[in-house]
Amino acid sequence: MTVSDSRADLVPLRTDFDVSWRGYDRHQVRHFVDGVEDDLRLLTTDRDAAVATAERLAAQLETLRADNERLRARLDRLCRTPVDPEALDERLRRRVELAQAEAAEITARAQAEAERTWAAARQAAGRLRGRTEQLLAALDERREEMEREHRELIRRTHEEITALRQDAERRRRELDEEAARHRERIRHDFETAMAARRAEALRAIARERADAQRRAERLVADAEAQAARMVADARRQVDALHRVRDQVADRVRAARAALADAAPLLSAELPRPREGEPAALAATA
Repeated sequence: MTVSDSRADLVPLRTDFDVSWRGYDRHQVRHFVDGVEDDLRLLTTDRDAAVATAERLAAQLETLRADNERLRARLDRLCRTPVDPEALDERLRRRVELAQAEAAEITARAQAEAERTWAAARQAAGRLRGRTEQLLAALDERREEMEREHRELIRRTHEEITALRQDAERRRRELDEEAARHRERIRHDFETAMAARRAEALRAIARERADAQRRAERLVADAEAQAARMVADARRQVDALHRVRDQVADRVRAARAALADAAPLLSAELPRPREGEPAALAATA
C-alpha cells in the first residue's frame, strides 16, 4: 500500500450518520470532523515527509554503497597487483602513494557517510515509527470514542423515535377524536340547517298554497260574478225577445183578425181572372 493509498484510507472521515430530529448539532459535528480531518492531514503530511526523507536517505545510502563497492573493487585490484616501489621511479611511486592515500580517504569517508546515513535512517525510521504509532493510537482512541458516541447517538435516536412515535400515535388519536367531533358537529349543523330549510320550505309552500287558494277563490268569484252578469244579460235579452215576440204575436193576431174581417169584402171586390192569367196571381193580387 502506497502513501497516497493510506492517506485515502484516513481522510476524509466517513460521516454517513443517520439524520434524526434530535441529537447532535450537524454543524458542530461537521466542524469537529473537519478539525479531525485537518489534524489527520497534517499528521499524514508529516508522515509522508518522513517517509520521503527515509527513502531519499536510503537512495543516498545505496549510492554511497555502490561508490564504496567500486572503490573497494579498485582497491582490491590495486592490492592484488602490488607494485614494487623500488621498481618505480619517483614520480610513479608518488602517484601510487597518492592513489593509495586517496583510496583510503575515500573508503574512510564512504564508511563514515554510510554510518551517518544509517544512523539518520534509523533515527528517521524510529521517529516515523513512533509518530505512526502515536497516530494509530490516537486514531484508535478517536475511533473508539466516535463509536461510543455513535452508539449513544443511536440509543438516544431510538429513544427519541419511540417517543416521537408515541406522540404521533397520541396525536393521531386526538385528531381522530377531533375529526369525529367535527363530523358530528357538521352532521348536527346540516340536520339543523335542513330542518330549518324544510320548515321554511313548508312555510313557503303553505304561503304559496294560500295565495293560490285566494287567487282561485278570486277567480271563481270573478267567474261567478261574470256568469251572473252574463245570465242576467241573457235573461234581460230573453225577456226583451219575449216582449218582442209577444208584440209580434199580438200584431200577427191583429193582422189575422183584420184579414179575417176584411176577407168577405175582398172576395166581393176582387175581379175574375182573365183567360190565360194564373189563378194564383189573381189570388195574390
